[in-house]
Amino acid sequence: MYKTHPQATKKGHSTKKKRRYYSKEKKEQLEKMRQRKTKRIIKPQDIFFLLLIGLCFVFLVQNKTHRVAGSSMVPTLENNDRIIVRKGRLPERYELITFDPEISNESSYVKRVIGLPGDQLWTDSKAVYLRPQKAGKWTLNTANPIPSEDLPDSTLKVMVNEEVFQALRDIHKIPEKSYFVLGDNRSASKDSRTMGLISEEQIEGVVTYRYFPLNKIGQVK
Repeated sequence: MYKTHPQATKKGHSTKKKRRYYSKEKKEQLEKMRQRKTKRIIKPQDIFFLLLIGLCFVFLVQNKTHRVAGSSMVPTLENNDRIIVRKGRLPERYELITFDPEISNESSYVKRVIGLPGDQLWTDSKAVYLRPQKAGKWTLNTANPIPSEDLPDSTLKVMVNEEVFQALRDIHKIPEKSYFVLGDNRSASKDSRTMGLISEEQIEGVVTYRYFPLNKIGQVK
């Protein structure tokens, strides 16, 4: 409804719109209606999408993917296998790790951890002998070569090259933050036999899962 101004009929004057007055309850009702129109409704699919984004972010922060190249880990891993590596976790004995070999033009290596920090170590005739720290201390007689039949239980004998032998000959245990690694396919692996001990700083992470090929999906041991 409009109300005509008393002078509206005179030249130069116009009509004015009548102001509307609402009660407090009516104003509150109108405000709620306005808010409902402008407020965005969060749907279940929106929540799922946000959770998915969060999980992907966490996964990328904690893990990385790696493609196996070569046959040094056969039969455990084969050429072109795709694996997931858990970053920031130190390995346990016999777990697989990826690490930077610190060799020019070489990408990450994947090997199995054989020796841990603190493990007993001694050398003899181009061989390195490793024995777990938990196996108990063994008194070594370095005056004579060690016959294989006299080696204590849990001892592993590994032939190494001259450079590694000289580097380890005066060491009686694996130093802190150092590891001895081997490839499962000994005849086709470049590992601690030629590279020496691997430092903790070189380790990228522990191999946890294989996601390709599809017929081999699962945990890696």
